[in-house]
Amino acid sequence: MENVSSGCYVIDEDYNVISVNDTAKKIYPQIEVGKKCYRCLSDIDEPCGPCPVHNGIKGPRTYCDPIRNIMESVDAVEIPIDGHGTCHALVFSTVGSDAKIAATLPTSVDDLRDLAYIKAFTSDLLTVLLVDVNSKKCFVYRDNGAQQKPEDIFRQYNSYHDYLETYVKEHVIEEDRYTVLENGNFDHIVDTLKKRESFMIHFRTMQDHNIHYYNTKIVRIGHADDFDNFIIGIGCEDDSVAMMREMNELEKNLSLVEVDTLTHLYTKEAFRIYGEKMRHEYPDIDFDFCVLKVDDLTSLNIQYGTIKVDNLLSLIGQGLIAAKNEYTCLTYMGSGVFACYRKTMSYDERKNGCAQFAELIKEETNMRNLSIKWSVYVTPRKELTVDEIIEKTNYALSTIRANSNQDYVEFDQKMVDQMEEEKRIENIFEIALKNHEISVWYQPKYDSHTKEIVGAEALARWKQKDGKMISPGEFIPILEKSGKIRKLDGYVFEEVCKMEMKLLEEGHALPISVNLSRVSVYDDNVADAYYDIAMKYGNIIKHLPIEITESAAVSDVKIHKLAQELSKYGFILHMDDFGAGFSTLAALETLPFTTLKLDKSLVDLIGKKDAEALLKHTVAYAKETGKCVVAEGVENKGQYDFLVQIGCDMIQGFYFAKPMDENMFEKCVLEKVVGIHE
Repeated sequence: MENVSSGCYVIDEDYNVISVNDTAKKIYPQIEVGKKCYRCLSDIDEPCGPCPVHNGIKGPRTYCDPIRNIMESVDAVEIPIDGHGTCHALVFSTVGSDAKIAATLPTSVDDLRDLAYIKAFTSDLLTVLLVDVNSKKCFVYRDNGAQQKPEDIFRQYNSYHDYLETYVKEHVIEEDRYTVLENGNFDHIVDTLKKRESFMIHFRTMQDHNIHYYNTKIVRIGHADDFDNFIIGIGCEDDSVAMMREMNELEKNLSLVEVDTLTHLYTKEAFRIYGEKMRHEYPDIDFDFCVLKVDDLTSLNIQYGTIKVDNLLSLIGQGLIAAKNEYTCLTYMGSGVFACYRKTMSYDERKNGCAQFAELIKEETNMRNLSIKWSVYVTPRKELTVDEIIEKTNYALSTIRANSNQDYVEFDQKMVDQMEEEKRIENIFEIALKNHEISVWYQPKYDSHTKEIVGAEALARWKQKDGKMISPGEFIPILEKSGKIRKLDGYVFEEVCKMEMKLLEEGHALPISVNLSRVSVYDDNVADAYYDIAMKYGNIIKHLPIEITESAAVSDVKIHKLAQELSKYGFILHMDDFGAGFSTLAALETLPFTTLKLDKSLVDLIGKKDAEALLKHTVAYAKETGKCVVAEGVENKGQYDFLVQIGCDMIQGFYFAKPMDENMFEKCVLEKVVGIHE
C-alpha cells in the first residue's frame, strides 16, 4: 500500500490544537494552533464522530475522510507535554490504492465496478454509507439521492443500529421490516462478510400508494479476516430492464440470504424477485401458486428429533428441484412451509400431482404420522403482490381442519368473502374491546347431587353497537390466527378477577375458570403475568382455575412446563375438552391437573352402549387418581341421570343454565338459585 502523503498535529485534553507540522498544514490549511480541532476542520461544536481520541481507539485505523473524499490511515498517539498534561499526536497518511474507493462515493459508483469486492454495486444507488466495524457507526455519503456536504457527513456519523431502525421505520413496508432488520443486523452483516465479499437484501417501499422494489448491497473493504469498514448501497429495482440485468448478475453469485442452506431453495425475500422475474419473462403463460406445508413440525421434532426432520425438509427441497422446469420458481419460507410458481395445469393434474409427491416423501422418510397439506391459488391476478398471493393461499390452507383427512384445497371466491369478513373483525376488535362491546359472561357449574352453583366458566361475548352478536365460533379463531387472542385472554382474566373480588367481599366466593388459548400458552410470560394480575385483587388465585385443552396439554412439552409454573403459583388446572383428542388416561399422571372436563362430544354419545362403557371407565379412573370430573354440554335429563350414576361431580350445560351476563350470574350466586332442569 503506497503512502501518498502524511501529516501530524497535536491536541490537548480539550481538543485545542498545540502544534501542526507542515504537511498537515498544507493538507488542512484551515487548522490553527490554539483553536479546537473540530471547529477548524469541520466547523462543528463537538468532537468529530470518527475521532479516535473521542472514541478511545488505540492503534492505526483506516477511515474515509469526507472532507477530501479519500481513504486515510490515522493513529492517535498519547504523549505527555509539560504545561499541557496528556496530549495526543494525530498522525495520518492518505492511502493511494484505496483513494479510488472514497473518491467515487460522493459522485459516481462506476469506478467501484473495477474492484472485485464491490462489483455487486450498480449505478442506480440512492443511498450510500460506510460503516465502521469497530465503533459500529456510519458515514452517510448519499441519502435518497442527495449528496451530503462534508460537515453534514460528520454530523450524521451516528450509530449504525439507530440509522438502520430509522431507515426501516421510514421507508420499508411493514411486511418486510423484520427481514431487513434481521439480515441488516450489524452482527449478521459482519459474520456474513467474513464468509463472502458481498451480499444483498431485497425489500419493498410504499410511495404514493405504490409498491417499489429496492435492494441493499453490502460489501466489505479488506480481507475476510481483517476488515475495518463495509459499504452499504441502496438502489431501486423498479426499472424492469435494470432488474433483469441485476437478476442475471445475482444468479451467478447468490448471497447467503437468498438461498436456504437446508433445502437449497430461494428464501422468501429472493423468491419475491425471481418469481416476479419469471412471470415477467413469460407474460403469455398462466402460473399457479402452490403451498406445501408439513403439518405440526413441532411434534415431529419432539418425536423424531431435529436431524431427521431436517433431513425431511431437505428431501422435500430435493424432490421439488427434481420436478421443476423452466416455468417453475421454488422457495422455502421456513416452519415447514414450501411454495412455488408453476405453469398452470388442470384440476386433476394439480391434485393428483400433489398427492403423488406427498406419498413419495412419506414412503422415503417412513414417518408414520407425517401429514403434508397442499393449497393452490389458480392463476392469481397479475396485479397482486407475492405477499398478497401468499396470504390468500395460506388462508385456504388454514381452512383445512386439524386432524382431518383433507390434504388439498384451492383458493376460491367464497374464501375471498371470508377473508374480507375476517379482516373486518380483526380491525374492529380493539375498538370493540375499548368500547365494552365485548363482555364476560358466565356459565354456572352445578353440583351433580345438590344442584347448587359450585363454580362457573368465563366466556367472551361480542355484542356490536347495532345490537348484532358476533359468535365466539367466528371471532375467536380469527383472533387466534392474528395473535390478538392474547389480549382477549388477558381482558377476560382480569374481568374475572374483579368478579371474584366482588363475590369474596360478599362472602360467596366460588371458582370461576378461564380458558387459556393456544396462542397464550406459548407466551413465555403468561404465568408471571396472570399471577401479577391476580395479586392486584387479593388472595383469589385458588378461585381462578385455568382451563387448558387436552390436545395442547398432552402433546406439547412447552405446555408441560407452563402447567408446572402455573401450579407453582397456586393456580388450579383443569383439563378442558377431555375426550376430543387422542390422549391416554395414563398421560394425566405426569401433569398437575386436578380436574377433568369431559368434552361435549363424549356426552353426546350417551345412550350408546360402547360410549357409556368408555365414559364409566374414564370417570372411575379419574376418581381413583383423586381428580374431580366435570361434564360440559349436558342438555337433557337422560344425560344428567347417567352422569350422576357414574359419579360425575359437576354438571355444566343448557340442561341447567345457559351462559348469562355478570348481573344475572351474581344474582344467581347471591340468591343460591338451584339449577333449572325441568
